[in-house]
Amino acid sequence: MKESIGVEFRIKPVHLEIFSPSPMGSLHFTLDTAPVKLLNRFHKRITASGRAIPAPNHLHMIDKLPQELKKHSLPIVPNTDFLPAILGKGPQWHNYQREFTDLKFVATTALSAFALATYDPEIRTPQHLTGKKVGIRPRPSSLRVLKEAILRDAWGIYDKVILKDCFRSEAKDGLLKGDFDATFWFENRQVVDGFECLEPLALEAKDTGWVGISLEDTDRINRNNPWKLHRVLVPGGSLRANGPKLDPPMDIGMAGLSTALCAWDSTEDEVVYELVKFMDKYSHLWPDFTNGCPLSLSRMSSFPGLTEDVVHPGALEFYNERGIKIGQPVQLHGMNDLVDF
Repeated sequence: MKESIGVEFRIKPVHLEIFSPSPMGSLHFTLDTAPVKLLNRFHKRITASGRAIPAPNHLHMIDKLPQELKKHSLPIVPNTDFLPAILGKGPQWHNYQREFTDLKFVATTALSAFALATYDPEIRTPQHLTGKKVGIRPRPSSLRVLKEAILRDAWGIYDKVILKDCFRSEAKDGLLKGDFDATFWFENRQVVDGFECLEPLALEAKDTGWVGISLEDTDRINRNNPWKLHRVLVPGGSLRANGPKLDPPMDIGMAGLSTALCAWDSTEDEVVYELVKFMDKYSHLWPDFTNGCPLSLSRMSSFPGLTEDVVHPGALEFYNERGIKIGQPVQLHGMNDLVDF
């Protein structure tokens, strides 16, 4: 773009459809479609709607659309999928049928953190899990990609544990009844004043122990996968809970799952520029539309494995204007300081 000032008033009215890989009605769908609510309420020229299509199917579906529709069909893509989609890679049960080299990063929208939780006081390290049953989300989810990588590449125990498919609603009772010994289902999300476990009742049921993710674990995952991971440090006392049953007594390293709003080479630069500018301008309202999750320019521009060549030119221009250097650690604010890149 030759000029950036006043873009909002120069672009033609446009409707964007945001494709979330999360089920409609879920918390993650709410996070993914926060731009829809904000745009429809506050923007003069851009309207939006949201759809729920699982990954990787959402990219394949968008790819079949006529170009005039595809360029305004923007997918939400987690870090477990972004680089594999561009490279046309992934496990057989979660793979991309072509190299989506036209897929481009726009902005990170949310951060979740995962470690292994257990009620068994004898399980505190990966080695303690040998021969144990682990409750895990069924394939072909992106979350399954992440959790298998932790067991296989970070800890080297994938073939030493018994995987038990289960869903979030089954996690607490599964642990209490002994259906499995540990689970990844005690997911934590970043909120304005700390972290919040999505299963507070499960934390209340019994003393909870955690098997955390180290920086060395993160390095091993990054060396052995086409996608990249960052580690999230969740300090003791930061889960917005009271009492020893509800909060880890010490800092816990967790695997971060970041989700990114993406666009295409064919998406107009001025539309993407205005979208990122709008998200930055209204980032202070983001918690009101996401049940408390924060957003900042630093968070928007930070994503594991991100390089300038995979950032949409419209977004890159905005970040450059704000002095953000893609691919370099940035000083994050508030609770965002807890992320290790």
